[in-house]
Amino acid sequence: MRAIRQILLTEYIGAILVAVLVADAFSAIITSVVGQISYYVQFAHNPLAESHRPSPTYLTLGAITRSVLYLISAYVIARWLYPAKANSTGSPEAEVKSE
Repeated sequence: MRAIRQILLTEYIGAILVAVLVADAFSAIITSVVGQISYYVQFAHNPLAESHRPSPTYLTLGAITRSVLYLISAYVIARWLYPAKANSTGSPEAEVKSE
């Protein structure tokens, strides 16, 4: 796992992967919003046409679930690649010990 982590860090592939996951999450959210708007514009006045299309709740839950999974994956990968510093107090003793 250290070799994979090192490759992801040195080649910036990890940062690109996190960015792609976040972008996919936002894309799924925007697609869901646009789908909801088009659903209500197209099928608001025609109840017969509505029976041939999946419910908007089903489509929205799928998009929200996909977005949440993308964001969780991006967060886990980012925390694995770029761990937070253990001592963030900024004391001079901590800086001397780390050197």
